[in-house]
Amino acid sequence: MKNINEALDYIYSFMGKKTLHKNNLNHINNVKEILKLLGYKQVFKVIHITGTKGKGSTTLTLSKMLSSLGYKAGAFTSPHIVNERERISINENWISEEDFINITLKIKNIIESDEIYNNITVFEIFTIMGLYYFYINAVDYACIEVGIGGKLDCTNIVNSSVSILTSISYDHMEILGYTIEEITAQKAGIIKPNTSVVSAFQEDNSIKIIRDIAKENNCNLYVFKEDFSADIILNSNEKLEFIYREKDKEYNFSTTLLGEHQAENISLSFKALNILLKADNNYNEKNINKAINSLKEFHINARLTFMHRNPDIIVDGAHNAKSLERVLNTIYQWYDDVIILFAPLSQKDIKNMSDILKRYDSEIILSSPDNIAYKETDSLKTYQYLKDKPNVKHIANFHDAIDNIKSINKSNKPVLVIGSLYAASEFINLYKNTDI
Repeated sequence: MKNINEALDYIYSFMGKKTLHKNNLNHINNVKEILKLLGYKQVFKVIHITGTKGKGSTTLTLSKMLSSLGYKAGAFTSPHIVNERERISINENWISEEDFINITLKIKNIIESDEIYNNITVFEIFTIMGLYYFYINAVDYACIEVGIGGKLDCTNIVNSSVSILTSISYDHMEILGYTIEEITAQKAGIIKPNTSVVSAFQEDNSIKIIRDIAKENNCNLYVFKEDFSADIILNSNEKLEFIYREKDKEYNFSTTLLGEHQAENISLSFKALNILLKADNNYNEKNINKAINSLKEFHINARLTFMHRNPDIIVDGAHNAKSLERVLNTIYQWYDDVIILFAPLSQKDIKNMSDILKRYDSEIILSSPDNIAYKETDSLKTYQYLKDKPNVKHIANFHDAIDNIKSINKSNKPVLVIGSLYAASEFINLYKNTDI
C-alpha cells in the first residue's frame, strides 16, 4: 500500500455491504474484535453524539472548545465533505496521510487473516481507524458522532461519559423504523448507565422515551429549553449571536457558524462541556469564556457555507425535511428571493422535503449529485412531487444544473445549494477546482 489512493481503493472495495442490520450485532462485533487485535484500549473519555440533524456541528463545536482549553480532543464525523481524512481529527488537524495508510494496512492484514471479517463495511473500517488513531495519540477526549441511529451503530462499542441527542426527526426509516418512537429508541440506545445525557428539545413522544431510558440507566438528563436555553440576538448572513441561559448564569456567544439552529447545537455542546469540566475539576469562568471565544471565527463545511460573496453562493448539507425547513427559514430571513439548486438523494424523505419547497415561489433547479455509488440519485423521482410547480425546473445532470444557474442568474441573486451532503461535497469540490 504505497499511497492514500491505494488505501482508499481498499476501503471502498467493501462499499455496498449493509451498514446496519436490525437485531444483528455482527458489525459491532467486527469493530470490537479488530480493535482488540490492534491492542486498542479506551483510555480516553468519550462524548457520544446522535440525532437526526445537527450532530456533526455539535461534535465539532465541542471538540473545538475542548481543544481551546488545552485538551487533546479527537473528533470522529461522517460523511466527509472535501477529503476522507477530515472524518478523523485531533485538535482540528486531520489524520495524516501516513497514519491513514499505516492504519489501513494494519486493518487489512487482520481482515485478510480470517474470513469472518469478509462482510465488514466501509463505515466500520473508518470507525476502527478513528478509535485506534485516538488511542495511539493518547487523546484526552474523543467526540464520536454515530453513523446511523445509535443502539446498533458500530460506534456504540464506546463507554461514554456524556451522551448528546440532537434534534430527532424522520431519516433512515428503512433502518431505524417508521415511527418517531422507534427512531428515538434506536438513537437513545447510546445512553450508558450512570452517565450524563444532554438532549435537544424533542417532540413529546421522543422526550418521554429519552427520559425513561435515562432513568432506567440512573443518568442525569439535561434538556434544551427546560434546563438550559438560548435566546437569539442576531441572525445575519455574517454572524450569529445568542445568549445561553442556565439557572442564574448567562453567557454571550458570537460566532461565524451561521443559522439560528446552530444556537441549539452550540448550546448542547456547551452544556456537555460544562459537565466535563466539572468532572475534571477544571470548571471556572476563565475557561468558560475561553471556550466561548474559540467559536468566534469557526466554520464547518456545508453548514450555510458561503462559497462566494456578491453574489452570495451558499452551500448546506441539509438532507431531511426538518433540516431543510430550518435552513430555508434562515435563508428567507436574510433574503427576499434566492435561486435554489435542490439535489437530494431520492432514497431520502423527498416527499416531505418537496412539500416544504412548495411553500416558496423562488426559482428551483432540481438535480441530483453525480457518481454516488450505492446511493439512489434518481432526480426524476423527486420531480414527480414538484412537477406541477411552474417555478421548478428539472435538470438531471448536476454540472448542467450549475451551468443553467450561471446562465439565468443575470441579476446576481443569491444561490443556495442544498438537499444532501453529497451534493454539498460535489459543489464545494467543483467550486475549488473550476471557474463556477
